Amino acid sequence: MTQITRFQIEKLHGFKDLDLKLKDNTLILVGENGAGKTTVLHLFYYLLSGQWSSMVKYQFKSLTITIDSKSHTLHYSDIEKSFLKIDHRLLRRLPYNVRRKIMTLLEQAEGKLVTHELEELCDQYDIPFHYLLGQINQPDLFGDTAFERNEPARLRQALQKIQNSLKAQLLYLPTYRRIEQELNLIFKGLDERELETRRNLLAARRQEDTFVELVEFGMKDVESAVNKTRTELDKFARESLNKLTFSYLGDIVEEQYKSVDLKQIRKADAKTVENILNRIPEDILSLNNKQHLRETIERVKNTEKQNVPAKVICHYFTKLMAFHQDLEAKEAKIVNFCKACNGYMVDKEFRYDTSNFTYTIRSRDSLNVNQDIKLQHLSSGEKQIVSLFSHLYLSGGRKYFVLIDEPELSLSVVWQRKFLADIQKADFCAGLVAVTHSPFIYENELQKYAHGLGEFVI
Repeated sequence: MTQITRFQIEKLHGFKDLDLKLKDNTLILVGENGAGKTTVLHLFYYLLSGQWSSMVKYQFKSLTITIDSKSHTLHYSDIEKSFLKIDHRLLRRLPYNVRRKIMTLLEQAEGKLVTHELEELCDQYDIPFHYLLGQINQPDLFGDTAFERNEPARLRQALQKIQNSLKAQLLYLPTYRRIEQELNLIFKGLDERELETRRNLLAARRQEDTFVELVEFGMKDVESAVNKTRTELDKFARESLNKLTFSYLGDIVEEQYKSVDLKQIRKADAKTVENILNRIPEDILSLNNKQHLRETIERVKNTEKQNVPAKVICHYFTKLMAFHQDLEAKEAKIVNFCKACNGYMVDKEFRYDTSNFTYTIRSRDSLNVNQDIKLQHLSSGEKQIVSLFSHLYLSGGRKYFVLIDEPELSLSVVWQRKFLADIQKADFCAGLVAVTHSPFIYENELQKYAHGLGEFVI
């Protein structure tokens, strides 16, 4: 597995040099508010993801990251030169009142970099600064961003080397407050069609990009990811069953039932048989036919010699067993998603019904056990958990390098003690870097990875 072992920042804020060490691709950076933890995390994230334009707001001389014993360095001077060449007509993607003020500011600056003033303007209109940079830097018809068109070959080569070495998708989790913000709250000047276009663009990017920010992943997106998974499972099941049904006549003609392996049938317990039959719609196998099949399987388990009809049924059922195994493998991601979420729910339960591919959130309260709960009605802490796990479990099964800013926000002490540990030991986790000021976050097996920021000042 790829190993990131070192991250160096030269002249942060003009005077501070940092040399951070990672072990097992893991680092928990500890410090009080204002210590600079988030700045370090941002620079680490932007460097790995190649978001050069997002770095212009920070003051530093160079950044160096060591991956598998190879060092890659980025100089601030290269970023600054490329940013100043951007065609600011791209600001037309922003709401008119914001666009007009930003253009005025840029004109008054006479070609100088004015990141501080742009930040203040973003704060005034409640727009995250990196969203403004993202609007300036959106891809054109050829798939290139404005920054990419102006960046020197050295930057492109550095990004290529870093991303080739990483071999995992970066997943950045900001504070829960930004997760709860939907796009229509961040960009109040956009109409519904623009918002829908933006959501579709972000959804496509999640499948292709080497990085994802969960600021773009609200509860509507969680619902969409769950429904997409359910739809894919239902489609796979129907297509597989139809294919099995159509091949049935050919199997009979070729007398394939004569070589059926009855050991598989005899090993199947009653629960497995029932689970398989529950998956088959009545338009394919009626209730009477299912009962006849159960009785035949039971007789096969208790007798040695079988007649032709029994062998035919057993041949068909072994194919159903293979279908069931394939479907279970595909269902693992949504089953594991529900299981992971349930590890944090006290009065609620995420349920997935394998017989009809339905998903619900129900109260554990006996008085409201049949009442569905909407994702939007979850608490802030629950939303943070669900946002992260939905992406980790429902987005294609790839490896993730997870970056988390203050994971303790909105999490109870009990949750804090298990949250990062659960992520770090999961199969999908290629690495974990988090910044925190809560001792409960690393009061577990992650203790050996926890360091104060001051330990890395040189």
